[in-house]
Amino acid sequence: MLDRLRTALHRAEASEQRLRHFLADAGHELRTPLTSLQGFAELLVQEPEMSPERRHEAQQLIVRNAERMSRLVDSLSQLAKLGDVPAMQWQPVDLLSLAADSIAAVAVQHPDRSIGLGALADTEGDPHEAELDVVDALGDPHQLTQILSNLLTNACVHTPAGTHVRVRVGTLRIRPNGQGTDGEGRTSVNPPLAHGTLVCAVEVADDGTGLAGSDARRVFERFYRAGSAQRAAAGSGLGLAIASSAAEANGGRLELDTRPGAGCTFRLLLPNRSTAASTAHRDGRTPPLPPATAVGVSG
Repeated sequence: MLDRLRTALHRAEASEQRLRHFLADAGHELRTPLTSLQGFAELLVQEPEMSPERRHEAQQLIVRNAERMSRLVDSLSQLAKLGDVPAMQWQPVDLLSLAADSIAAVAVQHPDRSIGLGALADTEGDPHEAELDVVDALGDPHQLTQILSNLLTNACVHTPAGTHVRVRVGTLRIRPNGQGTDGEGRTSVNPPLAHGTLVCAVEVADDGTGLAGSDARRVFERFYRAGSAQRAAAGSGLGLAIASSAAEANGGRLELDTRPGAGCTFRLLLPNRSTAASTAHRDGRTPPLPPATAVGVSG
């Protein structure tokens, strides 16, 4: 009993410490745009006779920093909801259509990027036999869309110009030391999946510079941003934390395979439709399923 009490106390202390770090990081992230907002607003008040060009520039900077704060607050809200296990909108989801739609949306924002879509073969099979086909999963289509959008945006924003991005969709079975398990060069904050589980998978891979082991181990931490200061400033450092929490909420796992000079491969693994349905039903989370139709607009 004393051992259990001691363990519970240590867990409570660790949880409190993580909460303090999180609040400190959140305050730091909000302080920068808030300081800019206050500074430019005071400038407009103190210099009513400033030129129209300077006034317009100050107004634009106020808008940009307000938008940055709004995105950060929205991200914090998403994390809080995921931590409270939100009500899931369980539906059949065709990951191929979802990937095609996500690629189309991100390509509009990054027209100079090359993003390809292909089939993902099981490591035990013949990669030349892999063909694009419907991949039925079960999950919340809104959350899954957020995950793919985040992964694609990261690949476009945090890699050098000219880096090719590949999206692959397929099914595979979890094997020892394979995808979905912990291993050298692979990072995830989600639990490994059971050996033998048939899963639906979406990979977002790039041929960029990759990440060092020290960065890869922290990439899913809240507010952590790897790379140069210029690239780090492109986001809040919450996107991958949100994506990994959403993956786990959908009964799956988000993981990263990377090493310096070999690019990054983010892999979303979800139990296939039949496995996810039985698991969710056991947990009391599944409403009556609609007919077996794919969710998503055809690519």
